[in-house]
Amino acid sequence: MAKVLCGISGGVDSAVAAFLLKKWGFNVIGVFMENWDLRDETGYCSSEEDVRYAEKVCKSLEIPYHEVDFVKDYWNNVFTETLHEYESGRTPNPDVLCNKYIKFHSFLRYAKNAHNAHIIATGHYARTSENFRQLSIMSWPNYALSQLHNRNNGQLYKAVDKGKDQTFFLNRISGHSVRHTIFPLGNLLKRSVKEIAFLNGLEFVSKRKESMGICFIGLRDFPQFIVDYIPPKTGKYLCLETGDVLGHHDGYFKVTVGQRAPISIKSTAYYVVDRNAKSGDIYLAPGTLHHALFSNSIVTDAPHWIDEAPETFLETGVFKCALRVMHREPIVNCEIHRLDGGKCLMIMDEPLRAITPGQSAVMYMDSVCLGGTKICHVGPSLYESYFGFPNFAHHRLDTSLWDDLFEKFGGKILPSSKNLRNVFEYHSILHDYRQAISQ
Repeated sequence: MAKVLCGISGGVDSAVAAFLLKKWGFNVIGVFMENWDLRDETGYCSSEEDVRYAEKVCKSLEIPYHEVDFVKDYWNNVFTETLHEYESGRTPNPDVLCNKYIKFHSFLRYAKNAHNAHIIATGHYARTSENFRQLSIMSWPNYALSQLHNRNNGQLYKAVDKGKDQTFFLNRISGHSVRHTIFPLGNLLKRSVKEIAFLNGLEFVSKRKESMGICFIGLRDFPQFIVDYIPPKTGKYLCLETGDVLGHHDGYFKVTVGQRAPISIKSTAYYVVDRNAKSGDIYLAPGTLHHALFSNSIVTDAPHWIDEAPETFLETGVFKCALRVMHREPIVNCEIHRLDGGKCLMIMDEPLRAITPGQSAVMYMDSVCLGGTKICHVGPSLYESYFGFPNFAHHRLDTSLWDDLFEKFGGKILPSSKNLRNVFEYHSILHDYRQAISQ
């Protein structure tokens, strides 16, 4: 009987994942991963309730329960990098880093070293090639370890439930990790997962409110949390259009691009379009659909390919695929160009709103998640491109980079409102998309 370590978080998804694995004949061991200890700060550990539920799940399923401490790994590889990104004026995604370094690296290493297990499982909504095998689910335990690579090709696929698909957050894990992972929920809809829990003695987790936040923030709001680690830095709220001072703040790292600023002038709402980490100033524009928020080109770090880099990209340095730059936002067609030093220029067919340095650019080909990378620079906005050439906002620190790229690639890097069905219908477009994937 094949041994599988299943991450148990105390929520319904991981509980049902463990239930299905046991039903399919695996020798399942439940493991709760302790990644952050709030007792260091507040005297109360918010994960204690999760631990109680995780233990209760394993007791209900009659599987062994273990806890493993990854606090040091998380601090060194996830939290430290997260703070550095915020201090640099970027907006990181700790979930992407946690999956890369903890849930699909440290956990897999722990499974092998502590339990002599070569397969892990989680409650993520994603698929591997095994999810496409009609008979493999029932016959998984009968496969020898030597056949592992034959039945799992190391590619990551979108989940059946488009609204819950989590491949965006898994874009930085390795093909090696994918080959050693089972995603039991990949073929299921969320409502089916809750039904399975309710019908099989796990109704106590199906009723729990889902955790949507970042584990190290706990119950506090983000601005309250971040000032415990990054010293306040006063700066001005500046109007992008006029340069007028609209107000003052104590931390550019408390807000992100596209977010509504906590000020309003004559009932006009202002939104963050940029931040300057050197001066501490935050640049605002009136209206959630201001043209300064829309761009269609980015410069990224070198791509991480989950399986292998496409041959076309290796041979020519150019590759066409689909791209997502925010979870639960539409995927758009994109052309990738390799630049000197391994970085890439990515040019999208349509401009997108509030593309943010530090976030992920995730590449897809049909249902396959090819991998992802970090956004370093965002190209000229629609506001800066009215005349068919870059007319950069004066505060930008990367104008020389984009001047060079404009000289090489021309107007391809500039957004055009005609390429978007209608900038001012963006919210309607987004609403329709989210409605479609939730059905």
